[in-house]
Amino acid sequence: MTSSAAPQPPISAKPRTLVTAFGPFGGRSENASNLALKQLRQAQPWVRTRTLPVDSVIAPKMLRAALRQIKPELVIHLGEAGGTRSIHLEESAWNLMDFRIPDNAGRQPQSRCISPGCPNELRTPLPVGALRSHLSDQGFPVVLSNNPGRYLCNQIYYISRLLGERALFVHLPLASEMPTNIAAKALELTVSFLTKAPR
Repeated sequence: MTSSAAPQPPISAKPRTLVTAFGPFGGRSENASNLALKQLRQAQPWVRTRTLPVDSVIAPKMLRAALRQIKPELVIHLGEAGGTRSIHLEESAWNLMDFRIPDNAGRQPQSRCISPGCPNELRTPLPVGALRSHLSDQGFPVVLSNNPGRYLCNQIYYISRLLGERALFVHLPLASEMPTNIAAKALELTVSFLTKAPR
């Protein structure tokens, strides 16, 4: 009897993909993005991953190092968002840090450019509208957003786009609002969909 499952392409044939998440902050012991990332590693072990600290100095350094090392063809950044039960696909990153709370090192920049003299807005080149439809068709609550906040999520996203990466930021609901296995499955579909997107 032969298997009906489609053969998996070799790891070397898959686009180099980097997925980042954040560690805990704000007094919480876990971050929904990192919980989902851990499950993604098991489902798609070919994906390269990094967990960034909620530190506005160290996180950009770690990101730049990962980009130099991996040279990804696709970058997906993950973060968590309170007050929602939907996945947010962030269409734009903004050249502004305006932290409502300090980062984990106690820094709280306000009304400060991420990169002075650079564009105010950098949009993702990835097909977020088609991705939203794809995830919605699979039963996931998902919306397009143009407001990634002005905290580290936006900072990391802006740096990736400023460096020319094919990047998207995805905000996941808190684990109390969306179970991690559901968020991780949506993430798996997101990675699979975007790795097939035309350049």
